[in-house]
Amino acid sequence: MEKIMEGISQFQEKENSQDSMRTPVNGEEFKKFVISSIGIHYFKNFREEKIRKKKQLDERIDEMFNTGKGIILFGDAGVGKSMDIVYISKRIIERQSKPITRYIDPLSDKTFEAYEELPIPVSYFFMPSLFNKLHTAELVNFEKFVLLDDWGREYAEPFALSRFEILVEEIYANENLLVITTNLSKEQFINREGWGRITDRVREICAILEIPGKSMRHSG
Repeated sequence: MEKIMEGISQFQEKENSQDSMRTPVNGEEFKKFVISSIGIHYFKNFREEKIRKKKQLDERIDEMFNTGKGIILFGDAGVGKSMDIVYISKRIIERQSKPITRYIDPLSDKTFEAYEELPIPVSYFFMPSLFNKLHTAELVNFEKFVLLDDWGREYAEPFALSRFEILVEEIYANENLLVITTNLSKEQFINREGWGRITDRVREICAILEIPGKSMRHSG
């Protein structure tokens, strides 16, 4: 009996030490997150095969996981940047999927699997909505991964902008991982009046990926 229990212990240690032993992304978990945070339209229309520059985006996502460097997605309106945000959230949920603990029942010799529920460490903000919260001094909490969609569309009055600068500094200090989408050109992004300290900070902690092409919103 001692040998059996020793074997079970060794089996568990081996299984728990392997990062590869993870479940595929939980479809319901992903669906619930996208619908509640980003919007049902984006969930219904999400098609992974339609992601533009997917190889380069995957490289940026892997770099984010490995080095802690965030991503700024530049591109014209309608090229699919918000869908890229959905895809990035999917990759994060995959990485965060429930670890498998396997054990053997010494009586039946059957293998069983147990799963640990893990929270989704993602906060999504549509920039105009975020600035509405900042304008009214509403408390803004964020998870490990912070997704800021449509940077440049917000109404950035001085009070909200000053609070946003504080939020970005908190993201920097806490080493949160930042993902930004914007329709602005790189020059517009860098040279916005009153945003100098903010853009300097996010450029320090984020890599850039440009999404080319024309709008897909009205294509066949």
